[in-house]
Amino acid sequence: MSGGNMLSERRQFPRKQVSHSTSISSAQTQNILGECFLTNVSESGFAIESDCIFNIGQKIFIKINILSDVIVLTGEVVRTDKGFFDPLYGVKICETESVNLETFRSYIRHQLN
Repeated sequence: MSGGNMLSERRQFPRKQVSHSTSISSAQTQNILGECFLTNVSESGFAIESDCIFNIGQKIFIKINILSDVIVLTGEVVRTDKGFFDPLYGVKICETESVNLETFRSYIRHQLN
């Protein structure tokens, strides 16, 4: 349990719990790899549960519709853990490869206040 506390203390940005299902794609080929369940988000990353198997360092992307904008978050898998149903993956957002990232961050900041 103390490992989770240490991780929380290292986080620069607070997490927002969410429940959103979307497809997950390969950043290299743009091919859809399967479905995922977005469990939390922050300005710097997100967590997903998926029955797809990913490796640390692998790049993936997901699309999220927020209001009238389509957000494309490209990220690098930085950790794996046991999720509720499927494996849980912690993903760090790749800023230069994401689309509408500032809109996403503004939405997150607004929702956390």
